[in-house]
Amino acid sequence: MSKKDELIARLKALGIELGREVNMSGSNEELTLRIAELEEELNDDEPPGPDTVVAGTVSAVSSNTTSGVKEEPPAELVTVNVLATLHINALHETSGERVAIAGPGTKIRVAPDIAGSLVLNGLASIN
Repeated sequence: MSKKDELIARLKALGIELGREVNMSGSNEELTLRIAELEEELNDDEPPGPDTVVAGTVSAVSSNTTSGVKEEPPAELVTVNVLATLHINALHETSGERVAIAGPGTKIRVAPDIAGSLVLNGLASIN
């Protein structure tokens, strides 16, 4: 069984555990990242509270919107151009709305360390 077949098999198993369909397309690196995200989701005993900051996410304060979707970003975010579909916690480039899934061509804002990691792994480029 090839590495990609193993990754796809793990994704299928995680999809069954989560009770939903999981995207199984992409490079080995993308599949590995998706597996890590799904495993983390499975291991979360309880959802984080409003004051919890999760490592690798954009920390922000909700603005006056009732849905809490629009956010005030920290001053030091970097705009990147997404090159592959990402499951990420970021902010939209101009509207400031939270982005959970960003497709190719989408411009998002993330912390500098996240931007560096995305660029290094070929998942995004800096404009």
